[in-house]
Amino acid sequence: MLRRLSVFAIVATTLVIVFCAPGCALLAVKEQREALQSFVKIRGNVRTEKPTRNPVIVLLARATGATEEVDPDTGRRRMNLIDHFPRARSGHFAFFAQAGTFRIAAFEDRNSNLIYDPGEPVLAGLPDFDVAPGGTLDGIELVIPHDSSLEIVFDVLAEQARTFKDQQNFSLGRFTVRGEVVDLDAAKFGMESGQMGMWRFVDFLFEVGAGVYFLEQYDPNKIPVLFVHGISGFPQQFSTLMEKIDRNRFQSWFYFYPSGVHLDGISNHLTDVVTELQSKHGFDEMAVVAHSMGGLVSRSFILKYWEQTKRRDIKVFVAISSPWAGSESAAGVERLPEDLIVYSWLDMSPKSDFLRALFHQPPDFQRARSLPSHTKFHMMYGFKRNAGSFGPSGDNVLTLKSMTRIEAIEEADYSALPLDYNHVDILQSREAVHRLNVILNESFN
Repeated sequence: MLRRLSVFAIVATTLVIVFCAPGCALLAVKEQREALQSFVKIRGNVRTEKPTRNPVIVLLARATGATEEVDPDTGRRRMNLIDHFPRARSGHFAFFAQAGTFRIAAFEDRNSNLIYDPGEPVLAGLPDFDVAPGGTLDGIELVIPHDSSLEIVFDVLAEQARTFKDQQNFSLGRFTVRGEVVDLDAAKFGMESGQMGMWRFVDFLFEVGAGVYFLEQYDPNKIPVLFVHGISGFPQQFSTLMEKIDRNRFQSWFYFYPSGVHLDGISNHLTDVVTELQSKHGFDEMAVVAHSMGGLVSRSFILKYWEQTKRRDIKVFVAISSPWAGSESAAGVERLPEDLIVYSWLDMSPKSDFLRALFHQPPDFQRARSLPSHTKFHMMYGFKRNAGSFGPSGDNVLTLKSMTRIEAIEEADYSALPLDYNHVDILQSREAVHRLNVILNESFN
């Protein structure tokens, strides 16, 4: 988590890391922001003509005149997709892609296999559309006819193979990881990638890959436990907690994301990925364990997942040292030149709309916004700081005032445990390991 630095110190740190770090691939925050702002946004709503409980998939393709070809195995036409957006039911969709000319389609995935099978209701043949760099196309309304079918293959997962060189024909969603089995000890899951996620957030999307990773093949007999890191964080920080949970009952997943981008977009992304994983694997129970800013991302995700799917899958949420009231240091970065500001710092400002929306319903923030009743909420937080520290009490990074925001404490009616550790060491502490195992074992009887 970003330390409590003066504005001068933040500027100095930014300049040193951004401009003095080795490697020609290192881009300045300004260039990362410009790259991100050059993408286009395509947003709208999708629904079926007749109400259904089946998933709905929206498809995006580049309209180059060569987006369709014949499948060599089936002899049927197929679409070369650049992205897809899964919905557990009717609702919004959004794509983030390079500018160009597009075509869009949608279908009702009646057997939840992420493949369009002839006979499933489908909407296709819509006019192509253009979106200029940095532009937004909003308000698209897609209605999938009930009596419709095509002799075409939409194999969503097969079409999402990532290739770094395919720069002209991608959407950022195409680089999303959806359940790839990996080794946690791999270098890409360490500190260097965590730093890249904060300072070089666009590079992170291509060089590391944002999404949900598995440590083993999915096992329907084991309950997923999803770990979510904080700002500049990385999955290896959870190694002790992952190793110590009951591996006969639980399977560890982790969400790796560029922590320098806006947190609302990150929680949207996590919502989409988990929705798709649920559709694919059919699990109906899971737990979420988050550290630091990851707690904010996770709470936002849990709220959205419930509101969008009405599924009761997330039974437990454990937040460790999360800044529910934000960071005063983050508020100070607003005085920096705009092109040096990491987006997530703005969301960490105590008065940001993102923080307000965690506990109060937008857009007017007048009504309380609570976690769903089926999600048991637990908190842990540290209070150890250096002997020479001064100022408000905290864990040497965050203040106790922020970590013990009254709305969070009141909602953590299952447990709120203070521990004598600093901000990072708490993740390796014997007490945190023990408490997490107690929570998991008691919650999934």
